Amino acid sequence: MPIELFSKIMFFQVILSFAIISISKKIGFLDVPSERKIHTQPVPYSGGIIISIVHIYIIFLIDFESKFLHQILSYSFLICLSGLIDDRFKVNPGTKIFLQIIPIIFLVEQDLYLKDLGSYFFLGHLDLGYFGKIFTILCILLLINAFNYCDGVDGLLSSVHIIILLSFSFYLYLTGENFDYFLYTSFPLIIFLFFNFGFMKNFKIFLGDSGSNLLGFICGFNAIYLYELKNIHPSIIIWPLAYVVYEFLSVNIIRILYNREIFKAGSDHLHYEIKELLASKSNNTPLFLIIVVNIFFSIIGINLYYNFKPDISILLFITLFFVYLAMRFYFHKKLINK
Repeated sequence: MPIELFSKIMFFQVILSFAIISISKKIGFLDVPSERKIHTQPVPYSGGIIISIVHIYIIFLIDFESKFLHQILSYSFLICLSGLIDDRFKVNPGTKIFLQIIPIIFLVEQDLYLKDLGSYFFLGHLDLGYFGKIFTILCILLLINAFNYCDGVDGLLSSVHIIILLSFSFYLYLTGENFDYFLYTSFPLIIFLFFNFGFMKNFKIFLGDSGSNLLGFICGFNAIYLYELKNIHPSIIIWPLAYVVYEFLSVNIIRILYNREIFKAGSDHLHYEIKELLASKSNNTPLFLIIVVNIFFSIIGINLYYNFKPDISILLFITLFFVYLAMRFYFHKKLINK
């Protein structure tokens, strides 16, 4: 991987970031502080559109081995726009889901979807048949919104996605496949972190819904690509995604049991609750703990897959979800009684 390519990407993204941050401030495209939000100053939330444009730039720089990789990055620009609309106009949940479905269908119709869920020792081959496209759409929608749930602390969602991409890279490395695509697409996130953490005070930026939608979309189709074209078994692919999936399901289950609105924004996410329980003034505490958890899940997946049958991996994945859910209930009740 030539250093000059990374240099070109970095130079392009830095210049682009300065320009879009300045424009966002002028047109008032800002995330304004509120009771639920941690930051104290208005911050542009155009990080997603910056990363998406950089991805398009990468397509022109690098000829990846599969057309699907180019299509994932190309169509992700549309999902980014859907988030941008939501950031700007705060559309209702129905409109939001409709906007998210459109680019998903475009890519599914390019034949990138789940035809089956793999073969297992006890369950046999799980063929999806005609339900494959619908199932894929639902899975991608879940991931997009799961990523949105996990965005609330500087650097958190970007770091989680970087870990996922590096885990996918490692899977390909173990099978002797080329993994350059995942390294190149993780690089813009590393540069974004420089701005997101506010190392340059006047040029701090957030991902926004455009960014969380973008990362969830790319992550979901990357996972499908690994299985459908690289034969990486679903029982290993799911583990780097464990945290975002567990968190999304747990928050919604708790909201349903407490008769709260599912689609209403709240402070009942793990990153907020860790900070409150530990009475920490720093965002670094939940960031560090969740990154450790995410890495832990990825390591579990690799070890399970190479030492046990896929059935065991799936069974433990489900079991750990209930452990995670019990932990979230414990945290939630403790905060209520605090």
